[in-house]
Amino acid sequence: MDVKLKFGVATQNEGFTPLSTASFSDLRPARIVRELIQNSLDAALVEAGEDTAVMRFEIDPITHRRIPDIGGYESAFQEAVNHQTKISDGRLPDAAQQVVNHIRSGLRNLRSRNATLLSVLDNGIGLDTKRMNSLLGDGSSAKSEDSSGSYGVGHLAPMSLSDIRYMLYGGVTENGKRIVSGRTVLASHRGRGKLNAAQGYLIDGFRNGLDGNLYNFMDAGHFPVIMKRLDQILSEWGHGSVVMIPAFNNFRNDMSLWEVVSKVAAYNFCAAIHQGKLLIEVKNGKETRKLDKAVLAAILEQDKERIRAARSDSPFEGLRPSGQNAYSILKTLATRPQRVEVSGGAAYLSLMSPSLSGATRVDLFRNGMWITDDVRDLRRADFADRQPFHAVVEIKAKESGELHKLVRKAEGPMHDTLSFSLLSDNERKDLQRSLAQIADRIKEQVPEVGSEGYTVDDYLLVNANTDGGGGRHSFSFWGIPTEVPRNRGNQLISLGEVDPLPTPPDVPPNPSPPSPPPHTPRPLSSRPLSFRSAVAPNGEGRLSASIASQGDFPETWLILRVDENTDVTCDRIWQEEEVSMRSFSIKTANEPRKHVESEIVPGGKIVKLHGLSQDTIYELDIEYNTPQELARVVGTPVFRLELHRPPNPPKDQEKT
Repeated sequence: MDVKLKFGVATQNEGFTPLSTASFSDLRPARIVRELIQNSLDAALVEAGEDTAVMRFEIDPITHRRIPDIGGYESAFQEAVNHQTKISDGRLPDAAQQVVNHIRSGLRNLRSRNATLLSVLDNGIGLDTKRMNSLLGDGSSAKSEDSSGSYGVGHLAPMSLSDIRYMLYGGVTENGKRIVSGRTVLASHRGRGKLNAAQGYLIDGFRNGLDGNLYNFMDAGHFPVIMKRLDQILSEWGHGSVVMIPAFNNFRNDMSLWEVVSKVAAYNFCAAIHQGKLLIEVKNGKETRKLDKAVLAAILEQDKERIRAARSDSPFEGLRPSGQNAYSILKTLATRPQRVEVSGGAAYLSLMSPSLSGATRVDLFRNGMWITDDVRDLRRADFADRQPFHAVVEIKAKESGELHKLVRKAEGPMHDTLSFSLLSDNERKDLQRSLAQIADRIKEQVPEVGSEGYTVDDYLLVNANTDGGGGRHSFSFWGIPTEVPRNRGNQLISLGEVDPLPTPPDVPPNPSPPSPPPHTPRPLSSRPLSFRSAVAPNGEGRLSASIASQGDFPETWLILRVDENTDVTCDRIWQEEEVSMRSFSIKTANEPRKHVESEIVPGGKIVKLHGLSQDTIYELDIEYNTPQELARVVGTPVFRLELHRPPNPPKDQEKT
């Protein structure tokens, strides 16, 4: 049998950038990899009933002659270029020309033996005639209610990974039956007296579709390049699927396949990997690397301080949650999950209180895949009266019943949102009732925030993110506050009442009570100042800080103190101590017309500030002397700033 790409009759003219492919052509690598893994996870766990979904990404060299009907492909491609140029008045649109350039580059690389083939294999349920029809069609008509994607490793999402926009499919079922096919997306073109459609298929021919089958498929033996992978699947797993991407473009960036795949999988499938439900393998030549529970923490720890999403030009654009939150999810999952019975079925709740970030967060997973952190009745504002916690809610196909069906139905096309508008009125009410019951269960276990404050068991540290360049610093928090007064504003650090100010050498001392015994809190000042601050190291012996006063003060005194009896590693103990400052500068950040005078008092322990204004943000630069004993035992100390009113003058000065 002669292997030929078959193009149907066009019902409309489609260029190289048709609407039918717009949904996948601009997807970033993170989205594509996520879609591939999600489809395979469902195919293995839900459809095939496997205990663990195994997914392998493998790169091999590929030559021109190994691609089925590459000659027919090139002929159709050239006809498409000619036809589209003609109907576009002799010049292709810029977007179409870019596609054509990529295809020509991919064909040159294939001929020069400089191209690779990406094969993505899984141990899912495999493909039969019905499932292959679904895969080549809309990708959804044959899936079960418990899954959310196509059978096996993907629908159209991986097409943009091929420079020549050509994919090959293969599947083997549990009874050993094999099926193969392929697809390309070019543009409408002339062919034997008719206008051919943009999409071409590796099939024996088209059917009328009255029985649900649109294609006649060829014997798998005619496709050696696919048969090799099906033999591998049958030998290792007994059933599964493969998608093959010739002229793989490596996501159009310099990162390795492992870097991209492992990060996307760890962020979005943390629950499945942590529970041993998903194993990812990446093979390049003789090297095979595995992502399983044993290495999951190491991958997430690399980005645990990243609080922002990836840049728009990054292969990880669109990847959520953030690195910090993904790491916190893993820590939360390490707590013992509890089964929560709700009206729609059952959910599994993992709860960590307090949270690592010091903020409340709820993440929703379905079948081991992260869906969203923005769920009605489970948002941060819904728990404003509770101490910060991190909760992970897992919905499982086999155990969550109607709740699982409602969550799956409410997911957007990329499975990373929850849209109630996709549900009927009754379904919306049912889902909201279940989510409210989960929220109630969380509230039962997390303490309320008192009106005075609350105490937690860790430290509040401030880290400066200097990736922005240009010498500017953006401040972000990591760690957990020891005590936070109840405040509904967006306050960085609310110090509230502060310790009494030490008397500088040039001011006569006031009578003072005896010193308190060691290791007991010093009495609170009778004249405290409240302000906001963020402090971060900026090189050896240097700090950068931002402060904002809560009022207008003609004169204030600022001191720098070693904070919380510890260093940033939390493994050194040190008694609190005021720190001597060598130099001090202050400038306004948001009110350039306002000015503050500063003066370091002899001894360096106090800086006098004149003219602090309410709600003005000030930027500070401080050089300090680390006490000798502190420098010997503490690597990077943690500091805090304190503002005080100057002490009252002695009574004899008041009289004069």
